[in-house]
Parts: sequence; C-alpha cells; structure tokens
Amino acid sequence: MKTLLASLVIFSFFIFSGNKANAEGRERNVDPFSGISLRVPANLFLSQGDKQHIEIVTKASALDEIITEVKEGKLIIRFPNKNYVWKDFESGKIVIYITVPEINALSVSGSGDIIGEDGIKTRMLDLAVSGSGDINLQELQAEQLKVTISGSGDVAIKSNETATDLSATISGSGNLKALDFPVEDALIKVAGSGTCSVYVKNKMTVKVAGSGNVKYRGTPQIDKTVLGSGSVSNIE
Repeated sequence: MKTLLASLVIFSFFIFSGNKANAEGRERNVDPFSGISLRVPANLFLSQGDKQHIEIVTKASALDEIITEVKEGKLIIRFPNKNYVWKDFESGKIVIYITVPEINALSVSGSGDIIGEDGIKTRMLDLAVSGSGDINLQELQAEQLKVTISGSGDVAIKSNETATDLSATISGSGNLKALDFPVEDALIKVAGSGTCSVYVKNKMTVKVAGSGNVKYRGTPQIDKTVLGSGSVSNIE
C-alpha cells in the first residue's frame, strides 16, 4: 500500500510538471546484495522481503544514465562519473524502490533520501550520510547500530525493541534523531554543530567538541567530555 502511494506521488509529479509522457519505470537485475550506497539525488523506498527487487522511476531519457552495480555485496547507485552534470536531476525527480532479504549497510552521498517503507530487521546495521541527504527508518530492529553523519544530513530511527549497542559519530551540522530507538549502551562523538538525540538505558560515553549537543532519554551512567560550547542534557 505504501509503495502504491509513493508511486502515485511520483507519477503525479510528472503529470503536473508536463512530463507525463516521459515518466517511466524500469526494473534492474543485479547480483545479490545486503548493502546499499545511494549516490544520486533520488528518493529510495526500502522494504525487506524474501525476493530481491529493484525498480527505478524517472523520465525515460534519464534511466540509462543511472548505473546500478554490485561490488563486494553492496549495491551502488550512481551516475557515470564524478563529473557528470546533475542539473537535470533535482532531488525527488528520481524514485527507486528496493526490496531485499538482508540489510546490513545503508549510505547516502549527496542529496538523496532513503526511506524505510516497512519494518527492517537485522543483527548489525551501518548507516552513513555524507552531504544533505537523509535516512529515515521508522520500524527498525537491530542489535548493533553504527551511525556516521558528515555534513548537514539527518538520520531518524525508531524501534519498539531495545538494541544492545549504538555507536554514533557526527561531524558538521547533521542530526541523529533516535529518541524512540532504545539502546542499552551508546558511544557518541559530536564534532561541529550537530545534535545527537538518543534513548540510552545503561551506559553512555560522550565526547563533544565544538557547539554540538547531545540530548538523551533514560537514566544511564554517563562518562562525558565536552570541549567548547556544546552540551549534554537529559530531556526528561
């Protein structure tokens, strides 16, 4: 149902922008993968399921310019080269639907977004954002989670289950929004002006350099080092 709604949104965009005839969806067949690296300004809707599936929806003339390749178990979605002209690919004009059985790594480079459509369940997950892109997983179950944010992008996660470990590193103005993602232990490093919001139950080690902030729920044992005007505060 969520995929259908997302499809209607993207096709509505093409209709109202006068590009109805140019909108096209195309499936891609690639080797099995458990990680995804999004390097184009797309909205990627991610689901976990038994059968691997990839579909790209955008204007017909652009489909051949988007490369999907698997290297060392990671699906890389990119343009032909680093010098490729992006001016015709504004954020949101490319939509990608991916279903994959196992997920252990997600990364965004640039202005793309990864959105979890349904529940994602895995033992270990590595999330990385560089640039202004976002990762949004609202039904995540993971025992161990690593989050790395550089730039102005955000990672937002929620869960009804308690994870064992969280390691989060923020450099720049990006934010980790994890107040509804409970963890037992957390190691948090913030350099710059970013904000890390977490829910920690047992132990939290924090290092802040600059004007960044760490906000937390819970009553964990805290070992903190703050250099600069940053802060560590309980919001409850």
